[in-house]
Amino acid sequence: MHAGSREHLKSLLDGRQANGIIFTTMQKFEESHEPLSERRNIVVMADEAHRGQYGLKEKVDAETGRIKIGTARIIRNSLPNATYIGFTGTPISMKDRSTREVFGDYIDVYDMTQAVEDGATRPVYYESRVIKLKLDEETLRLIDTEYDLMANNADPEVIEKSKKELGQMEAILGNEQTIASLVDDILDHYENYRADLLTGKAMIVAYSRAIAMKIYNRILQLRPSWTKKGRCCNDGEQ
Repeated sequence: MHAGSREHLKSLLDGRQANGIIFTTMQKFEESHEPLSERRNIVVMADEAHRGQYGLKEKVDAETGRIKIGTARIIRNSLPNATYIGFTGTPISMKDRSTREVFGDYIDVYDMTQAVEDGATRPVYYESRVIKLKLDEETLRLIDTEYDLMANNADPEVIEKSKKELGQMEAILGNEQTIASLVDDILDHYENYRADLLTGKAMIVAYSRAIAMKIYNRILQLRPSWTKKGRCCNDGEQ
């Protein structure tokens, strides 16, 4: 069954004491703060559980002073006695977002090794490669000076986060010379060293969608016959 609205979802839950599978979207839970059902025999199964189902605790917005309630709390207020199970291929653990904190410990893990053994996916090979990026020397000097001053007053996590902000990673990694060097290396590597060794697909992971498009356009500029479009993923993955 598919719930078309919050009221429809409520009626579907009220209309049965057991059994039944109901499909709905997270938005249905945000339409009201009243409980949909207080039954205990409801199991909520969330696909792509790493995406937006966070925020178990209420927070105060620093700008508006209003209380913010996360999606995880909204859903649990709607179904306070339900059991929650999350499905995800990429659980995350960050300061304010933890998939395991919201959904609990792992019930089962289907990892890459088992997937390869089952033939469900191709083996993944990793080879570290380093290319020289022609970056602005003055920018690099400013970055080094700043972190020499910070090194004794900040923990490694703060330094790493600040490096991304101060270094303007989008501008650096999206520089035309950087893109050209990267694409030249990719083409050389796969055409001269991998073309006759491996079958299957190749994936290029970019810092952002904009940079992914620059890489794509640069490849087509150098290899016009490669006209088949790739697929751009969510969560910053390209």
